[in-house]
Amino acid sequence: MTIAAEYGVRARLREVVDAEKSRARVLSSAWRTYGVPRAEAASARAGWRKERQRLHAEGQLLDTVDALVEFGVREELRARGWDRQWPAAPEEAWDQGRWPGSRDGGFPDRVSARLDGILADQVVAACWATSREAVEALRRWRDANPGITAPRVRLDEAGRERLVGPLAEYERLSALVTTTGEIWRSGLARGLGRGAVLVRESAGGFADQAGDTTG
Repeated sequence: MTIAAEYGVRARLREVVDAEKSRARVLSSAWRTYGVPRAEAASARAGWRKERQRLHAEGQLLDTVDALVEFGVREELRARGWDRQWPAAPEEAWDQGRWPGSRDGGFPDRVSARLDGILADQVVAACWATSREAVEALRRWRDANPGITAPRVRLDEAGRERLVGPLAEYERLSALVTTTGEIWRSGLARGLGRGAVLVRESAGGFADQAGDTTG
């Protein structure tokens, strides 16, 4: 999956993930494998994998782009009340073209991530179920207004108030469409926010240790 994001997001993401990778190495040292019998080392590696997965799911360690985005997307679904079972989305919802109402401006950065397949299905199904009526209405709008070009970017409130006629109706309907891209971007933002908190907390912990001279 590729997320179209605002400029600078990739750099912020790399800073967070790199810092979290360093913390992961510290955490993994508790699962000692050097100088121990093979069976014990294999058990330790399995234990660390399980612990790392738990930390990822709880947002306590975000040391990969995949883990950060997946945690953020799950949080975005919870915030919307969309973390539930939805009817399966039809094939047209998976079309590589943009849904009616989607905008393509203002997102120069690209972030690639691999998400759990069930989660990806849930996002597409949720977006389609909550947007289907508006998407169908926008298709009818395009058929009825073939010579009118809709704005490429979402307008602010002042811009919307200046619209009249068919374009005003287009803006009203497009506001009812939630594209998967919006969920991916919101999830990425939530993951970055959580990652920044973890980095600050980790830096604070190291500072406290450095400043403790009582030992």
